[in-house]
Amino acid sequence: MPDQTPDVPATTQVLELARPDRADLVVAATDRNAIETWLASYKTRSAHTSRNFRREAERFLMWLDATKGPSDRLLPAATADDANRYLDFLGAPRPFKAELLVRYNRTEQPFRGPLARASMRQAIVILHGMFEALRNVPDEDGGSYIRMNPWVLVRDAATGEEDDEIEEALTFEEWDAVQQTIEGLPRETARDRAHYARTRWIFQLLYRAFLRREEASVLLMGSFENGPDGWRIKLLGKGRKIARIVASRKLMAELTVYRQFLGLPPLPAPGEDRPAILAVIGKEKPISDQAIYAICTTIFRMAADRLGETDAAAAARLRCATPHWMRHTGISHAMERGVDPRYVQAQARHSSLKVTARYDHKEKRRWRDQLEKM
Repeated sequence: MPDQTPDVPATTQVLELARPDRADLVVAATDRNAIETWLASYKTRSAHTSRNFRREAERFLMWLDATKGPSDRLLPAATADDANRYLDFLGAPRPFKAELLVRYNRTEQPFRGPLARASMRQAIVILHGMFEALRNVPDEDGGSYIRMNPWVLVRDAATGEEDDEIEEALTFEEWDAVQQTIEGLPRETARDRAHYARTRWIFQLLYRAFLRREEASVLLMGSFENGPDGWRIKLLGKGRKIARIVASRKLMAELTVYRQFLGLPPLPAPGEDRPAILAVIGKEKPISDQAIYAICTTIFRMAADRLGETDAAAAARLRCATPHWMRHTGISHAMERGVDPRYVQAQARHSSLKVTARYDHKEKRRWRDQLEKM
């Protein structure tokens, strides 16, 4: 990325990426038109998915703008070399110039630091999909707005399964530190107690049900269903697929604790439309997935401070943790406790046992133990 951002002509149109509910354009004359058309095709996706797609499209376009200069048609000229250089940039992003932020109506930098490998893979997959879609969008001349997808080879390399280990899981000791941090939250006032009860429930739900935060944020009390084989959770998962997973006795006990704090009957009623996680302010208002993110990262930082003097490595990992780590942690701990991988796969809703097997860290320890004999 060059040190200087090219000067911007005063007549340059400000680029503002549209939300998916904007007009569904059929012809693209500029990058803005093309991206609006692509996003409009995802109207039925979740708000979380739409935000992710819009974020990745805008960040790549801002990088192209910063490296090549402002233009209405940067995407058609993007090359595989650009894609690889962008990946290098994601590993060590530099702040964009103030003029560029103004051009994109932003008040903050789009990157807070280097992207984790999983986030980089997500960016590649999204951008690959966008370019593939734009190959089917006509331009004003009747041809395709995008003639070549620069992410094809990059995607094949980045989404390969070799060296794709799952590291974003807390150890048992780190998970204990998180739980101790939650138990140490203040409970002097009614609001303190509400924050404590909700925080405890969020972490237990993500950990024991292997949920993503966007799944947890839209869950209802009525999503917990009692059947002949016990309690289950009916949820709308990734790809908007309906799934039913097991709600263990321990998870239902945690739900009972949360409901009793709220003054509700111990167990949900069939069809109860009350949110499964309530906002502290507002009558039976649901929590947002952004709020779950803020709550979890705050607890992770507090737990890191707790471990800072005794285990610097664990503290450093906790400061990088996100809510998704709780899903990974629950899956990894289930594997390490000897739960049959078939049932872990079903609960996690993995596409194959091969994916689930990557969460089993026992084999790594056996590998190390064998080499230590040398």
